[in-house]
Amino acid sequence: MRTLLLTVASIAALAATSTFAAAPPPVVKVPKVIDGGAKLTWVQRPDADKVSAIANDDGARHGRAVVECTINGAGRPKDCVVIESEGNGFDRFVSDLAGLFKAASKDADGNSSEGRKVRVTYALGATSLHP
Repeated sequence: MRTLLLTVASIAALAATSTFAAAPPPVVKVPKVIDGGAKLTWVQRPDADKVSAIANDDGARHGRAVVECTINGAGRPKDCVVIESEGNGFDRFVSDLAGLFKAASKDADGNSSEGRKVRVTYALGATSLHP
């Protein structure tokens, strides 16, 4: 009987720790081209650890934001403008997140990616903004 109680307690403890473990952040979708040009190839994307670190730095816990950015000469989305935002620190978080992507120097048609317009959308937790 004593062994059975210890086993049940051990299983309950394992279940409790796995239930309350923090879920990894959702996968970040690549920025969407919004200027009507050819598709961009993204040669660098942030991983889950980097997303978590930036979220912690910016204080973003729950929210959603949409930013529009221009691809600079280094292939990075910069000069981001917040289009929609909900959640404390989320507009800054998504703007910072956008800068971690890097586009190839040429689009699918062989044209320069510099100056292209992209939109980055990211949500974490329940929010009321529409996709």
